[in-house]
Amino acid sequence: MKIFTAVAAAAITLAVPGQAIAQDTAPSAAEMQLAREIIDNGFPPETRMGMFDDVISQLLSQMSAAMPDVSDNPAMAAAFERHVERVRATSMEVLADHIDPLMDSMVIAYADRFTMDELQGLHSFIMTPEGHGFLARMSEVNGHPAFAQANQAYMQEYLAKMPGLVEQLRADVEKISGE
Repeated sequence: MKIFTAVAAAAITLAVPGQAIAQDTAPSAAEMQLAREIIDNGFPPETRMGMFDDVISQLLSQMSAAMPDVSDNPAMAAAFERHVERVRATSMEVLADHIDPLMDSMVIAYADRFTMDELQGLHSFIMTPEGHGFLARMSEVNGHPAFAQANQAYMQEYLAKMPGLVEQLRADVEKISGE
């Protein structure tokens, strides 16, 4: 059952698919430096935890809005609110231990995935007042009513499918474990 729990926990997380083609050679020192400046200016160290907290809070708010309406049951509503706050607090606690490695890995990924010309263009943009504010304002974009409505509809449908997927996984794991 421990295996099922671990696999089920992994299976119900939201994964964002991504594809990129790595450069043929390792990034140069100049590419790494530009990528570092892009990340440090796009996600300033002194405000990056707050930026991530804003995004996490927006997503949790939208997920809460996609959950069944329990407003007629104050005890259930309070339990959901406590759960959402625990999820947010846990996310931030874990993120605090991983923020630096995440940012360092983004530097490597940017240097590896973008050409020198692309890095220079991104760097030029991110160094402008508009560019500097671009990444910092992503939580505002995520919280915009138009995006929130579309994202809530997505999450509502996604969450409705999870019990069936978890049950399929449980059946598969039990079948394998029973062999």
